[in-house]
Amino acid sequence: MKNGNQAFQGMTRLLAILSALFIAQERLDAQTTPGRERRSLGSALEKLSSPETNVTIPQIPLEGVVDEREYIVGPGDVFSFLIPGMTVVPLELMVSPEGTLVIPSSGEFVVHGKTLKAVKEAVRSSFSAARPSLTLLTPRSFLVSVLGAVEKPGSYVASAVMRVDKALVLAGAAPSADRSKILFSTRHIILRRNGEPDRTVDLDRFFALRRNEDNPFLREGDMVIVPPRALDQMSVSIYGGVQAPGQYEFRPGDSLVSMIRIAQGLTLAADPTSVEILRLARDGSESGRFLHDISPILAGSASDIALENKDRIVVREFHDRRGDFKVVVQGEVRFPGTYPITPDSSWLSDVIGRAGGFTASAYLPMAEVERKQTTAQGIPADLSREALLNLRMNDQLVTPEERAYYDLEATLRRGTVPTDFVALFERGDRSFDVRLRDGDVIFVPSSAKTVYVYGQVGRPGYVSYKEGADYRYYVGKAGGYGEEADAGKTRIIKGKTREWLDPSDTLIEPGDFIWVPKDIKYPTAYYLNLISQAASFVSVVLSMTVIILQLTGSK
Repeated sequence: MKNGNQAFQGMTRLLAILSALFIAQERLDAQTTPGRERRSLGSALEKLSSPETNVTIPQIPLEGVVDEREYIVGPGDVFSFLIPGMTVVPLELMVSPEGTLVIPSSGEFVVHGKTLKAVKEAVRSSFSAARPSLTLLTPRSFLVSVLGAVEKPGSYVASAVMRVDKALVLAGAAPSADRSKILFSTRHIILRRNGEPDRTVDLDRFFALRRNEDNPFLREGDMVIVPPRALDQMSVSIYGGVQAPGQYEFRPGDSLVSMIRIAQGLTLAADPTSVEILRLARDGSESGRFLHDISPILAGSASDIALENKDRIVVREFHDRRGDFKVVVQGEVRFPGTYPITPDSSWLSDVIGRAGGFTASAYLPMAEVERKQTTAQGIPADLSREALLNLRMNDQLVTPEERAYYDLEATLRRGTVPTDFVALFERGDRSFDVRLRDGDVIFVPSSAKTVYVYGQVGRPGYVSYKEGADYRYYVGKAGGYGEEADAGKTRIIKGKTREWLDPSDTLIEPGDFIWVPKDIKYPTAYYLNLISQAASFVSVVLSMTVIILQLTGSK
């Protein structure tokens, strides 16, 4: 017996050495002999991927480690065979087209259709003394067919570690984040395999529950048939507190919680104790409304709830008023920046205090609070829509000029909040305090201590402010009136409100503007035309007067 084992071991070592020499020679020949084709899987796949066959070999990475309990061995799989302590170089062994694996000194094994685990156990059991190592080195490639509602139906080279969804990608049926753009079914795909009943592939359920039977690995000769998406015939809608609300394909056997998982699960605000199913009859009338607490189902202590075609699901959400409510403080405060606020209870004076108060350069008369323009419901205002509504409303704007001016004001209006920083912060008048809202911007400008003079003056520009000085002082500092100035129409434009005022109606403040218009001189013909029009009008009036007198006298 001992001599027999020694002979067996010697024979195994000899075969290993011969095999190593044979493989080395084959590789050397392939590198040095021009035009020589290796009889291997690689050369066969190169032929398949040639331009004449119009087939490409996908380079798709593995989803994970190959599971020996699930991987099905077939023709073309390449294995690495090694007997520790006996084999010098691992042998590369390929499963034959007949589905057999030939192992030196051990024999032929029928491996087609068996799991990788079963093949390994069969090989190991054939060696009584040694413990050989059989490792899957290269998963096989083969042809599959993809038909139906795909962009490029036809045959494709697939791999034994590819699932059905990868074959769809090869055929141009890639999934989309926008479900409304998906034109093919993702839940009713048919996998037709030789010698087996048709199977239904459900990609939505696979990605939700990760069940292999919903998206199986491909095998040689598989035919994948993709029907078009038909939500009008088979669908379930789910809305409210789920991550991906919308309309989904329905399959008999669908349940409430599984559909929620297909919709990517509950949101943080979802209320699992208040899930509603609305069911309709075929005539469109309501046939049932059911309210469920799915907490026990999620905990695994209760059975799931069966759905029916065309059911509509609403997952209610808790109302949570907490939000990132904030205002921005800009300009002359000690600590400008963004400040969180509490809705309906944060005031302007409080936020200015939190910002450290005003700097010495702050100019309060020009300070303001700007607010986002919203509707009464707090929705951002659509000014173009509001303009259309205003066009149909108005019997007050009686002239085209008035309407044009109103439209201009509505377009250019700023969402400022009426307040008086001087009255609030210097005189302590709390009636000018402002209850702040999310998104408000508080701006406190710097005191430039200047007045801007422009128009028909000698040197337009900024003039240093002088308390109590009237407009003539600033016009003089700006070079005086120009030759074409219309001094009588000089106007003061208030810096904050942009209100145009006569100089006698206001005191000039820092930041104000002084506008000196041009005295427009019309040509003589212009005045002659006015005189002619006036004369014509007087002539008509006199003629009408004479006629009226004549008619009155004749009576």
